Amino acid sequence: MRLPLRPALAGIVLAALTGACGKEAIAPKSLANPQATSAQLASLDTIFSATALKSFSAISGSIQPTAPAPLPALALASAVNPLTQSSDLRPYARRILGARTFARLLPDMSVRGIAALFPVGVAGKTFEWDFGTLSYAATARTGAPTTGVRFILYAIDPLTGYPASPAAEVGYIDLIDESGSGAPKLHVIVAGVNGTPVYVNYTVTLASQSASSVKITTAGFITNGAASPDSVKFSGAVTASGSQTSVTVTEDVSFDINSRDLHIRNVQRVTLTQTSVHLGISFRFEHGGEVVTLEGTLSVDETAGTVNGTFTSKVDGGLFATCTVNGTSTSFSLTCTGADQDGLNADEQEALHNLGDAVESIGTVFEGILGPAIGVLGA
Repeated sequence: MRLPLRPALAGIVLAALTGACGKEAIAPKSLANPQATSAQLASLDTIFSATALKSFSAISGSIQPTAPAPLPALALASAVNPLTQSSDLRPYARRILGARTFARLLPDMSVRGIAALFPVGVAGKTFEWDFGTLSYAATARTGAPTTGVRFILYAIDPLTGYPASPAAEVGYIDLIDESGSGAPKLHVIVAGVNGTPVYVNYTVTLASQSASSVKITTAGFITNGAASPDSVKFSGAVTASGSQTSVTVTEDVSFDINSRDLHIRNVQRVTLTQTSVHLGISFRFEHGGEVVTLEGTLSVDETAGTVNGTFTSKVDGGLFATCTVNGTSTSFSLTCTGADQDGLNADEQEALHNLGDAVESIGTVFEGILGPAIGVLGA
């Protein structure tokens, strides 16, 4: 049996669980048309299918003009064994890795001064891929913005996740300093070869910072560049707060695809301590007046090497399905049940699976969006 929550856990964690206290409970409810819901969820992938977008997502963690990139350099703690032993749970481990990365940058962001994001000698440079070092390096190539830098994007080798050899350019990404005299602000543009079409255009702002907390906000759009009206407008915020012994990272992002009447809200929270990890997830998918949600929590005891959690899916507030997860470093079990007496048929199982796939797509895209900005703001 495929795990409907598998990708869901790759992309997100906790949030404001829906449902109002004190009101009458809503009866169990099924999807109006499971096959149509699956098709709507699967259609999200077509918006992120452009070659330049795939390249941007694949190497976003390597885009760091002044120091080794923090995202790929941070190894996942070996204590998260229950998440790495199962292919179904491994996405949880990737989500924890993202939270650990952002938490690690907390001290750097909180003490950095409001100065130019790109120092003299770096601003105006174009970076190209060095196949010898498997990293980007500054070159004499022209065309970069004067108050920023440019990274050339290439077709990606699916086996390595790095640019394929021989190099085939598919576009570029510009990182532009728009801080001025205010808060640090980075403008990111991803475009095709010669600057057209523009696939991604957004800003990331270091909205607030202190010795124990950081908040960054972002807003912009993504498009696949095709001759269609599809454009994903998004806005979001990521915060990290805590101490050396306990850090909480919260992510809240909304995606709207008005041409398809698709509206998504994704909120996640990861709390990291010396011996445990707690994740929560809330995913809201709205189309044609129907609202489908995926909500739940997951707890990891890193000392005992165990993981357990419960997740629920609802349709217009009525319970649709419940899944429980239990795992150790050597075993894993998943149990999913439908809320009504009929249980879950094949189409409903497929819709749950596609719900998870959609969460994975959104999580991967948002993580890619933040990667270059975190690398610059945290440098």
